[in-house]
Amino acid sequence: MLISRRGAMLAGGLALAAGTARARSWPARPIRVVVPYAAGGADQFIRPLQERLTRELGQPLVIESAPGGGGALGAARVRAAPADGYTLLFAGTGALTSVPRLQKLGYAIADFAPIANVIAIPYMLAARRYAAFADMPGFLAAARGKPEGLTYGTPGAGSTPHLIAEAMAKAAGIRLLHVPYSGISTAAVALLAGEIDLVMGAPGNIMPLVERGIRPLAQTGARRIAPLPELPTLREAGLPVDLVTRFGFLAPRGTDGAVLDRVSELVLGAAADPAYAEAMHHSFNEVEPLDRAAFQAFLEAEDRATAQWLRDLDLG
Repeated sequence: MLISRRGAMLAGGLALAAGTARARSWPARPIRVVVPYAAGGADQFIRPLQERLTRELGQPLVIESAPGGGGALGAARVRAAPADGYTLLFAGTGALTSVPRLQKLGYAIADFAPIANVIAIPYMLAARRYAAFADMPGFLAAARGKPEGLTYGTPGAGSTPHLIAEAMAKAAGIRLLHVPYSGISTAAVALLAGEIDLVMGAPGNIMPLVERGIRPLAQTGARRIAPLPELPTLREAGLPVDLVTRFGFLAPRGTDGAVLDRVSELVLGAAADPAYAEAMHHSFNEVEPLDRAAFQAFLEAEDRATAQWLRDLDLG
């Protein structure tokens, strides 16, 4: 027994040393970060980190937009990639919890290894230019007066904005017609063109359009966030619905733990830079760094909550 214990300890030590050696030799070529939404959406959360991470890794960090299916296309692409640390995913949590359930896809959060979370944001409900309403009471009155349903755009079927809009509609006793897009930026273009009545998406993509006539109505968090102190929450409008979503880095399951630790350390270090927090604040986002363990725990909790939420909405 003593020999086997020593053997096990030796094997464990050798495995740890091998993992450390692999992490030190990695990366030897460019690293691809797949963002599963249209360009101009969630990629804006990590472009300010790109130069620093490229410098510290010693290899280019290439950001690649792969829109489609509320994040499903890009997530599936990363899931199928080799678990060698050279293909990473940067996505909102809904792409891993609600999207695969609603679209009956063959992947789940267990197929990914969390690395680090960097952003936590509420979503924003906004109305098109020249809408007959400019606030939540006016919106709710207009929606109740149009039984066939006002139209709203989101980054895709099964995305978190889609689910929270449906939860809002159910709580308000109204009907809304969902129009999915490849990303929030494309949905915002449709809103500007007057093709849809409303959009539900990240504040950073919607607030720059206010000067062009887009009308913010509410934010979806439990509280007003610092970058948007004047915008009421859904709860303030009498709707018991609140949600923020998180955006973080993940890798295919089976990626070497030492490599994941190194990426996590570098990402969290870059995200802790006050200049990054200031940049995110100016674009109406809040920085929320979570390490591997904390991000894993959050994903598991959200996955369970999402399953229940879909059942409550009769969507899954």
